[in-house]
This record gives sequence, C-alpha cells and structure tokens, in this order.
Amino acid sequence: METAAQTCVRLVAALEDLAAREAATLDTCDFAAAIEIQERAAPLVDHLVAHGPAAADRALRDRIAALLLRRAQTGEWLAAKIAAAREELRHTQVAQRRVARVAPVYGSASAPRAMQLSAVG
Repeated sequence: METAAQTCVRLVAALEDLAAREAATLDTCDFAAAIEIQERAAPLVDHLVAHGPAAADRALRDRIAALLLRRAQTGEWLAAKIAAAREELRHTQVAQRRVARVAPVYGSASAPRAMQLSAVG
C-alpha cells in the first residue's frame, strides 16, 4: 500500500509531466490541447491540496513551488498573447471602419456594373 507521501510524490511527478506537455502545446498555440491537459491536471491538484500539506516534505514543497512558478509564468505568457490579440483586433476594427467610410466613394464591389457604351466619333 502506498503512503500519502508516496502518493503526493507520484502526483507531483505527474503534474510536472503535464506542465511540460502544456508548455509544448502552448508553444505550438494548440490551446484546445492545453485546456485538455489542464482538465487532466485538475484532479491531481485537488488531491494534493487535500492531502499534500500533511505528507509533503521540504523537497516536495520545493517541487510544488517550482510548479506554481511555472504556472504563473504560463499565465503571464497567456496574458501577453491575449493582449497582443486584442491589439491586433483593435487594428483590424480601425481598418474596417476606415474601409467602411471610403467604400461608398468607390461604389459597391458586389453590385454588377452596367456596361456603358460611348460613341467615338
């Protein structure tokens, strides 16, 4: 039978593996896979929260602190990506408004133009 301390060590190792996988998926911008990994990690985190404090030694606490630091860095990276995406969206909206203001001068692109004949003579 596995002790609570052994279970916590095993769970932290699994979380470290999942954190590495999450980082790899985020590097490729595979956000759906990153969410799936986070969902897989949630029960491990819940178990560690419930049973870890009593069973964790100094080395395990250090590993958990490293995981928390990695998670914070991932959060900062995602926040920067979100900010960049919002800025890009803002630029796109500005360009769309500019085109909407200028488009009537040039006519509608979707309306077929009637052929116009002119007499040369």
